[in-house]
Amino acid sequence: MGSRRLVAIFSDTHAGSRLGLMPPDVVLWDEDEEGNPVAWTPKQSAVQEWLWRHYTADMDAAWMLADGDPLLLVHNGDLTQGRKYPTELVSTRESDQITIAVANIARWFDRRGIQAARLIHGTGSHGFNEATADQLVAAQLRAMHPGRDIVTVRHGLFTVDGVLIDCAHHGPSPGIRQWTNGNQLRYYATSLMNDELLRGRVPPRVVVRSHYHTYTRETVRVHGEHEWVTDIIVTPAYCGMNEYASQATRSAYLISCGLVVIEIVDGALREVHALTRAVDLRREETL
Repeated sequence: MGSRRLVAIFSDTHAGSRLGLMPPDVVLWDEDEEGNPVAWTPKQSAVQEWLWRHYTADMDAAWMLADGDPLLLVHNGDLTQGRKYPTELVSTRESDQITIAVANIARWFDRRGIQAARLIHGTGSHGFNEATADQLVAAQLRAMHPGRDIVTVRHGLFTVDGVLIDCAHHGPSPGIRQWTNGNQLRYYATSLMNDELLRGRVPPRVVVRSHYHTYTRETVRVHGEHEWVTDIIVTPAYCGMNEYASQATRSAYLISCGLVVIEIVDGALREVHALTRAVDLRREETL
């Protein structure tokens, strides 16, 4: 019987933002009038309800795809919101962002089968700089699940049953015009592949980047003595659109969320399963 392993990859959960991922039952702490600790649970915003519903459905779908086979977990950056953009924060206590981020990731460990988890460093302004959020979340997850292989990585090159997967947060833009979508991904992947070949190394079979909150996938082939194939993916987010994001994306009106599951069978990439969806943010009116 052959081997089969899966890698679930998602990103940009921005814990601590009212537009970021947050469980409906997360417990935060405050004080009463006598200084005693008081537990409280923030109410999810409408966007958070939508995100959590799809996040839990995506986790279920990933487990169904795994069907008992080993599942690796990669969070590809921006676990938390950070302090630079404070207008939509759930609370002003920065440690609450860590608590929410831990609660988000911990749901994956409610079931057996997770072999390892890798937390990729994200944008400095969202992670309290120097990967502070990633380190704190990883440490708490290790304490909650002794013996589990949970570490942070700035830029990962993972070999999973012989398949190379290159993961980092920042990379190419999906494109700003519909007819140019994917161009930058192909240029980026071709350059990376040629860099590796010139060094006498095998190019990664899958390259995963994030940051732009929009799912895109392209395939690049480089021909020589062999045909080398690389799939490059930009992951969507589990985060809503704020005013800054609207400005930075030139009023993009589609918001997507989801994750990808890479399926590896007998030492080869079988499929990239995209568990994604998008909604239109425009308000339609007839005047």
